[in-house]
Amino acid sequence: MLDIGDVPPALVALDALAKEALVEVIARGTIQPGRFAILFAGEVEPVERSFYKGQSLSRASLRDSVLLPHAEERLVPAIAEAALRWPAPGDTLGVIQLGFPPTLLRAVDAALKGALVELIQLRLGDGLGGRGIALLWGETHDVEAALELAEAAAFEGCTDSLSTSIIRNADEEVVAAFEQGTTFFKEWRG
Repeated sequence: MLDIGDVPPALVALDALAKEALVEVIARGTIQPGRFAILFAGEVEPVERSFYKGQSLSRASLRDSVLLPHAEERLVPAIAEAALRWPAPGDTLGVIQLGFPPTLLRAVDAALKGALVELIQLRLGDGLGGRGIALLWGETHDVEAALELAEAAAFEGCTDSLSTSIIRNADEEVVAAFEQGTTFFKEWRG
């Protein structure tokens, strides 16, 4: 994923990375405040080639990026479908927020690979001022481990606005908040 600070070089990078190798562009478009995000997937070698091509062409405007060879399999459906994955066993909610979606992807990838938690929701920049947020659910010890892994992985990227919380024995109001989606207005998708 590339998070580029200006739209014109982002479109150049998008064009070049799509032409460089056979990759599937999962999502692309503006995120607040005036940045452009590009998320793509595929086989490792073509994705690496396209990633480095897009990165090199947007270097001056590149805000953040992440390359996840062998990304955790729940990430793409969570992004592409924007659906809540609920109900799940457990009683503890873990929340991760970061100022840059690529670093959030890195953090969530590490959390999901290293702990027995479910990814309830993943939002990347939509209606969040360009930030990303992930909701993880499971047993308390698993959520605690997941957030430790996520924080450690986040420090490999841009930790701007890093915030985490653990809510043990989450109240029905908290559960209702993410069952209905975490946006204040339901029609808002950023």
